[in-house]
Amino acid sequence: MKYLCFSIVLLLGFFLTACNEGEQQNITENDDVSEGTSESEIGSDDQENGSDDGTTGETKNGEEGISAEDQLGLKIGDTAKVENNFTEFEVTLDAVEVTEKAGETPSEQGNYVILDLTVKNLSNEPLTGVDAFSSTSLETKENSSGFTWFYIDGVVEAWNSEIAPGEAQSGSLLFDVAKSEEYIMTMAKHLEGLSNYVTFTFSPEESK
Repeated sequence: MKYLCFSIVLLLGFFLTACNEGEQQNITENDDVSEGTSESEIGSDDQENGSDDGTTGETKNGEEGISAEDQLGLKIGDTAKVENNFTEFEVTLDAVEVTEKAGETPSEQGNYVILDLTVKNLSNEPLTGVDAFSSTSLETKENSSGFTWFYIDGVVEAWNSEIAPGEAQSGSLLFDVAKSEEYIMTMAKHLEGLSNYVTFTFSPEESK
């Protein structure tokens, strides 16, 4: 009888010990799961806020904006640096011609203004004169709306040939504008944030 009671007590002791160990193991596993979920949630929040190991943050902070400053009131012979979100180049206003006829074609507005220009490609991609001057117009002192340029065969030729990176090319732009005491060639006037703004100012007396 003694041995029987002793055996029962011993078995109960083993049973209670096993139960306690099982409960402790379950508590430990639950704690591990909670801790893992917490870390995962923190990592998710960091990624959403761009504060993870830096991939998203670096992309945002590494974006390059327009660094070239506006250059206003330049004169014949001056060179400007133009930078936009597509390309980068230098443009020099070499000479200006003001005439009432372009070849055999008389002006409809008052006179023609022919701008001789040189473009140097500072980007890593080919560039054409048409692309470089896509946002260029000529204003008069009295009218700030601006006139667009065009070509007349035999007078001013199309400027479509590519300018390789690091190379320069010269060409002309033709404008039919009203007569004025002063003219302003503008580049990227309404492209704030996408390009720097450049102007060249000259009078008919400065023309060749």
